[in-house]
This record gives sequence, structure tokens and C-alpha cells, in this order.
Amino acid sequence: MIKKITAVIRLIRIKQWVKNFFVLFPLLFSHKITNIDDVLICIVAFFAFNFISSTIYVINDYNDVEADKNHPRKCKRPLASGEIGKSAAIIIIIVLFIIGISISLFVNPIFIAVLLAYFGLFLLYTFKAKNMVLLDVFFIALGFVLRVTGGSAAIMVEPSGWIIMTTFFLSLFLGFGKRRNEIIGLENKDKEHRKVLDFYDKDLLNFFIFANCGISIISYALYTLSPSVIDRFANGEKLVYTIPFVAYVLFRYIMILWRNKEGDPTEVVFHDPGLIISGVIWVVLTSILLYVPLNFGF
Repeated sequence: MIKKITAVIRLIRIKQWVKNFFVLFPLLFSHKITNIDDVLICIVAFFAFNFISSTIYVINDYNDVEADKNHPRKCKRPLASGEIGKSAAIIIIIVLFIIGISISLFVNPIFIAVLLAYFGLFLLYTFKAKNMVLLDVFFIALGFVLRVTGGSAAIMVEPSGWIIMTTFFLSLFLGFGKRRNEIIGLENKDKEHRKVLDFYDKDLLNFFIFANCGISIISYALYTLSPSVIDRFANGEKLVYTIPFVAYVLFRYIMILWRNKEGDPTEVVFHDPGLIISGVIWVVLTSILLYVPLNFGF
């Protein structure tokens, strides 16, 4: 029984829920984190995304079970290894979807529409777009944009264009990084696992990674310098001091990609203390600058 429960937990990929923290970003940057009602509704929205994203993960594993058997690491996934049967997986999909939609009913209709759009987007990704060059990564990036949009809808605020832009290009950066190291990690088995890898090569992906890294840093920098940020927050003009931490995180991620075969952003984050510490510092410093009145004297 314990083995089955563990297998289900691995199947729904709870570790990947960290990606849904993007749902909470609008709460931080909308100056509403001090409002307990908005905090609670964002937490509800976060868990709604967790269950719907887990639904997608199980559907994806169900669809990819044969391909995953040829992958050096994914062959150990519950469906590919046979720990969980296909019939059980279908039941899990239905239960996760019902829970996710039921939770979303406590938010608002706009959020539900965004959540359903996210679900529909990744259904299309699972069955079609993930085998289409470039669109496979663009769909993943749009998924992160919908997370931010969903968080904004939950607390009824309009997301900044700069935040949407930063999220999109940051997601492209991470997505192309993952594709690059899939090619390296799978060596000669890449065609057997993911057909779209046929259309990528390492040098092209290196260019995409560097380009999106630069655009991500620039768009975040422009956000910190935008008049709306400077006027709205306690120390909006000083948010520019968080840029080095963002740049460090992105550059360190690239360094890790070049040294290792692991390209999954979640795995990289959980296994690198440097990324964790710098990320925490960024969150703390950003929160202080946005909400705590300070006078530096310059």
C-alpha cells in the first residue's frame, strides 16, 4: 500500500508544483500581499493550478508511456515502469481534474476561464504541439504566462505588460535549456523518445538560450524602472537593486546546464544551494523594497 501511495505521489509530480508559484507573483507585485482575503484567494488559486497541472502530467505520462520506456530516466516513472496501470491512471486523471475545478469555484469565473484555458492549452501540447519544433517550447512559456494571468484574475488586477513579457521570455529560456540538455542526455536515443528533438541542434539551442536570457534580464530591468512601479510602491525606485540577483540566477542556471546533463528547471533548482539562496534573497529583498518604507538618504 505504501509503495502504491508513493507511486501515485510520484505520478502527480508534487515537486513540479513549485512552477505554480508564478500564480502568487501578481499578489506580490500588486501591493495586495497585506490583504488577508487576497492572500487566501491566491492560495486557493495556487492549489487549483496544482491539481490541474498534475492532471496534465498524468495525461502526458499516459500518452508517452511507450516513449518513456526508452528514456534513461523517465523509464522509472510509475506508468512506464508498470507500478501503476493505465486503468488506475485514468481514475487518477478524473479525480485530479474534479478536485482542481472544484477548488477553482471558490475563486471567480475569470480565474476558472484562465484555468480551463491552461488545461486546454496543455491538452493541445500533449497530443500535438510537443512534436512541433519551437511551438513545443512556446506552449510551455504560454503556460507560465497563464499562471501569472490566473493569479492576477484571482485578485482582480491587470498584470503588467513587463511582467508578462519577463515571464514569457524567462520561460522560453528555461524551456530551450531543457531541450538542449535532453539532446545531450539522451545521446543516440533522442529520436526514440521525443520526435521534436530531430529538429533542434545544440548550437541553435545555445543561441536561443543566450538570446532569451538577455531579453529576460532587460525586460525585468525595464519593469523595475517603469514609472508605474516607481510611483506605486514604497521604494519602487530602488527595486532596480534586485536586478543583480535575477542576473546571477540566470547565469548560474546556464553554468549548471553546461556542466551537467540535467536540464529540468525544477530538478536544477532543488539540487543547487546557490540558486535556492539567491532566489530567497531576491524574494525577501523585493518584498522589503515593495512594502517597507525606507530612506537610504540618496
